Amino acid sequence: MSKFIKFTNMLLNTNDIHKIVIQPNKYNIHILKRKINGFNWTIFSSSYTNEMEVCKTKSPINYDILTDWISKN
Repeated sequence: MSKFIKFTNMLLNTNDIHKIVIQPNKYNIHILKRKINGFNWTIFSSSYTNEMEVCKTKSPINYDILTDWISKN
């Protein structure tokens, strides 16, 4: 299993994927971004989610790449 998905213009770390919403001809990838703040010996961490859309009509190559990755995992 690959740790990255290689799209046409970017690499996506699969550990940062929170969820993928599958819709007809479109995927919405919810990406978890981690922010770590440290103060003295205490570490506080927080997270928030960004969303990325992969559409079959707008980017068919990336859509096929993600479809293949989903089917293998």
